[in-house]
Amino acid sequence: MKTISSTVNISLKYPVTEKKLSEIIKSGKTEDKYLAHIFALFTDVPVPDILAFIKKYGISLPLIKKYYFKHVKKFYPNTELENVFSFK
Repeated sequence: MKTISSTVNISLKYPVTEKKLSEIIKSGKTEDKYLAHIFALFTDVPVPDILAFIKKYGISLPLIKKYYFKHVKKFYPNTELENVFSFK
């Protein structure tokens, strides 16, 4: 998944690995150092790549949905991703 790493790290001083991003999401918390990366994941990465990322790292759809609504939506809403959350 080169797209995720290259997209979330573009123009940022501190790169983050996909594994670290997955650990942050699984923790349910944010880290200030990686906040821009987190926002980029949810806004700049295409939804199919986000879905492949969560599958690769064992993140459930309910968990990523909770994380998105708690930490990301109020700053950077992504209606395409929200549409995925509405399917059961």
